Amino acid sequence: MRSTLLLLESLALTATAFPWAAKLANSDMSALESPSLLKRADICPVNRPRKGAAPYSEYYPSKYTGARNGQPGTGKGGVQVPAPGDTAHAYEAPASTDIRGPCPGLNMAANHHFISHDGQTTYNEMVDFAQNVFNWRYDLAAFVATFGIVQDGNVLTGELSIGCNGGQQVPNTGLNTHNKFEADSSISRTDYYLSPNGDNYSVNETLFNYWNDFCDGDFTLECMGPYMRSRYDQSLHTNGNFFNGPLFLFALGTAALPSQSFASYGNEGSPSVSTIAPFWAATRTSTGRYTVAPGTERLPSDWYNRPTSLSFPEIVGQVYDLYQAAGSPAFGGNTGKPDSFVGLEFPQGGIEGGLLKNSTPQGVACLFYQLVTNFIPLSLDNQVLQLSKVSQIFAKSKLTSVFANFGCPAL
Repeated sequence: MRSTLLLLESLALTATAFPWAAKLANSDMSALESPSLLKRADICPVNRPRKGAAPYSEYYPSKYTGARNGQPGTGKGGVQVPAPGDTAHAYEAPASTDIRGPCPGLNMAANHHFISHDGQTTYNEMVDFAQNVFNWRYDLAAFVATFGIVQDGNVLTGELSIGCNGGQQVPNTGLNTHNKFEADSSISRTDYYLSPNGDNYSVNETLFNYWNDFCDGDFTLECMGPYMRSRYDQSLHTNGNFFNGPLFLFALGTAALPSQSFASYGNEGSPSVSTIAPFWAATRTSTGRYTVAPGTERLPSDWYNRPTSLSFPEIVGQVYDLYQAAGSPAFGGNTGKPDSFVGLEFPQGGIEGGLLKNSTPQGVACLFYQLVTNFIPLSLDNQVLQLSKVSQIFAKSKLTSVFANFGCPAL
């Protein structure tokens, strides 16, 4: 059974501006696959059955926050990760049969066996990992894991491939799939239509060095808003098929990670390039520039997680602040050539004329709720990804309590 259904009523109009939409109008679902899948389908590993994550110790500190089986941990952090003597979670480089994808945190987690090393993970693994490694509060861990599975995984099994499909029963899934998790104007990945070889999921070495130069090696929240605006502008001016959908807000959440989760001691530490580079598989050379080895993301040595847990309301507030700091960039996209931008109409999510009408933290939270429990726009002409009933049930079963205090309209 498919976990998502496409609504295709407007594809005849969409096809004129977006060439890939013509395939969808003819029910060719391969149009939603990333170019890496289309060009490398013969070498995407099929990892079935999955191996599973390495177990946690029952003893402090290698039990971390004590999160197990997708349930809440203690929220008490400030511990070294991996803990001294925790050889089960030592770094191991991926083999050619292991899947890696666009999320630096999940790539790192797989390389340290906090999720399955083969790249096929589950809801429970991701919720446990986010709490035990980063000391996210349960609500944030549950939201991110649910979002990933609803958009790119299998809600019937609670599984997700962190890159290409890798043998999942649901087609057109995996985090590489364009405009679902992976999207344009990301921190360090090439836009889907600008990649010369179909790789829109690996760290782009040029972009990583640009990011480092832009922020002067210090990836604070104060720098990340203007930086994300610069990436938006680059895509706007160079990518004729640029689409900036509501997932841009999710990208802003990712932009908060260096200072809030990846720095040693999290928000109480320093998000310097020396600490952040290993999460992006980047190594400094004698020239001062960085080279990258995509797929080898790892924890820095002598690294400690946040002393206090990071909650979903906190990250929503930071996303709102970053959105404002980026100049509230419009949602929408180009129509076949650079600088041909048209604003998105998505009233269900509170977006009209490309603008977020309720430009408050509550508006951001309720847009997230719409995306994870109902449907998500994929183009300017109202082509949307409609979640099936089973996907909606899965999402609401995990997230009703997370959104309870935001006053979002019932769906």
